[in-house]
Amino acid sequence: MRSNRIILHDETKITMIHSESLKLLERYKIDMMMRNLSDKTQQHYVLDLQQWLIYVLDNQQNKSVLEVDDDDITEFLYFCKKEGNNAERIRLRIAVISAFYKFLRKKKLIRDNPTEFIDRPKKSQRIVMQTYLTSEQVALMREKLIGNDNLQLRLYAMLSLSTMARVTAISSIRWDQIDLEAKVIRGVLEKEAKIVDLFFSDECKCLLQDLKQYRLSKGIDDSGYVFKGRKKGEHITSATLNDWCHKIGELIGIPTLHPHDFRHSGATLLKNAGMALEDVSVLLNHESTDTTKKFYIKQNTAQLSAMKQVYNI
Repeated sequence: MRSNRIILHDETKITMIHSESLKLLERYKIDMMMRNLSDKTQQHYVLDLQQWLIYVLDNQQNKSVLEVDDDDITEFLYFCKKEGNNAERIRLRIAVISAFYKFLRKKKLIRDNPTEFIDRPKKSQRIVMQTYLTSEQVALMREKLIGNDNLQLRLYAMLSLSTMARVTAISSIRWDQIDLEAKVIRGVLEKEAKIVDLFFSDECKCLLQDLKQYRLSKGIDDSGYVFKGRKKGEHITSATLNDWCHKIGELIGIPTLHPHDFRHSGATLLKNAGMALEDVSVLLNHESTDTTKKFYIKQNTAQLSAMKQVYNI
């Protein structure tokens, strides 16, 4: 039986953590002391943050904490879950990282706290592993959304799955970025301030046309955004899209579905359909195929088993 404790502490690796992260961690230690936190609390926070930063060192190109985003933190939490952390331990890890980012925000070093939209598992609730939608589940989702008669909800689901874009990118897409004929969304701001192009399917093209026509017929002013916000001139928030995703999950019997699942699912479906890993990695805008293979592709075990039988050993 696995314990709830993960041992990542390594004095040598701590010295190898990104210099900016180490410098900010030292500033945070001073802040905790000034706030008269107990020695035990300070030690707990520092150890947890060091474990996380060693994971970033080993698995996420040793980014600075100012470059890490919610996707990176979520991947760390999945790792912790796989290693045996229960829901309460995951909640504590999120709380520690969140408190650190609140400090960085207070110092005006970041604009947004990347833990803000990460779901906290309830105390008695088991945190669920990453969901990889199967082709059958996608078909069911499509059927349920057509029956739901909510064009925006349907477009959000299919566009997220097709483009494999992060929720923050989806939320801010403008109509003037979309080339319907080429089926591409140009100049999208993505992770690490990258400007990328997103490619979508024929189905999404039709849904985009339908939504545009509907708003024109109803005289709806969307301020140029595909997913308009509640206030004029604003796009929809990531938090609202997260709620939409949960609603979609309820429709197909996966209440824990979250926006990043579309990204992982799209990548896995493309790979299992025969697309080269290198091409999937490019579409995901990853620096290398290592990240794609390690975190975004779920092995098709049935296909692997069938292939093994051919060799009959």
